[in-house]
Amino acid sequence: MWLSELEADRLRNLKAVSLGLSAGLTLVVGRNGQGKTSLLESIYLLATGSSFRTRRLDDLINWNDGPLRIGGKVEGLHGNRRLGVVLDGDARRLLVDGAERDLDDFLGRLDVVDLNGERMKVLRGGPDERRRFLDRGIVGLKPSFLKSLGEYRRVVQQRNALLREGAYSGRATLGAELDVWDERLVLAATEVHRRRREYAVGLSGELGEICRALVPDRGELLLRYQPSPAAAATDDPAEFPRIYAEAVARGRGKDRAVRHTCCGPHRDDLTVELNGVDLRRFGSAGQVRAGMIALKFGKLMMLQKDRGEAPLFLMDDFDSDLDEVRASALAGFLQEGGFQALVATSKENMASRLGVSCTRIRMDDGVASAA
Repeated sequence: MWLSELEADRLRNLKAVSLGLSAGLTLVVGRNGQGKTSLLESIYLLATGSSFRTRRLDDLINWNDGPLRIGGKVEGLHGNRRLGVVLDGDARRLLVDGAERDLDDFLGRLDVVDLNGERMKVLRGGPDERRRFLDRGIVGLKPSFLKSLGEYRRVVQQRNALLREGAYSGRATLGAELDVWDERLVLAATEVHRRRREYAVGLSGELGEICRALVPDRGELLLRYQPSPAAAATDDPAEFPRIYAEAVARGRGKDRAVRHTCCGPHRDDLTVELNGVDLRRFGSAGQVRAGMIALKFGKLMMLQKDRGEAPLFLMDDFDSDLDEVRASALAGFLQEGGFQALVATSKENMASRLGVSCTRIRMDDGVASAA
């Protein structure tokens, strides 16, 4: 899969970008504040309909004149297609070959894996960051997971609303009403748990080879999915519905007291260890970045195997916390894997230090040009 053309306008400080992109490694170079990250963001937006920097779409738009528009040509095994995203205030239009599509039909047309400063929160932040990491990975492979995740969230919200209402009203029928919602809760939670567990197991299986290629002197990276309830961390995933139903039944008294659902996939977590060290608690900046690179490359490999073609890789601050040996290893891994990659750096001489062939795009005050 190859994004061969990119057009972007009104995205933050970008000024009418129109580029032809190579199929290999491209360095996006320029001083800080010149638009490197915004260029990567435009590609991510074209692939996913969302930003990797903010959840407020109207924050992306340069309000000087007109809506934000991004377009691009994607070439791949299944033919060529043109993608487009138009943002006008809170309104978003997603286009495939000029026809408007829903999000679940838009996703998967351009597969992208990104690594930027925000993604470092996966290993440093709270469990919600790691749940989002899992869910983004699953949606990248199976966009239909959005519906499963949405259904679980709706059931939890409705059950929580019933718990709050029952606490105030004290009505006698609350128990019977909770029985109905608990059945729906177990059904929806089972699907989310199954998908997350499968993804975590698949991702973990990719990490050994990647660590040997990228961080050969740093040992083994171990990923553990930690479901809620903890008893669901069994080797037999078929046991989850029973285990979760029993946990919900046991916890109903507590749920009624605190007025929300206390266990379930909305409380899942993920542990990432390097040589037995929990990176969230004890990892250095370099270890955390190496760990995230390995996780992202695992996602690249899973997408490549699932699609039969390589996805696109985006990385901001390419050389941050990486010495030349590891930066070269990373570039070599991308080249050998046949990945199209755009990585941003402020170091003008980075191309000569990597030891692999690459093209360059220079960003200067929001203007992109071949370098």
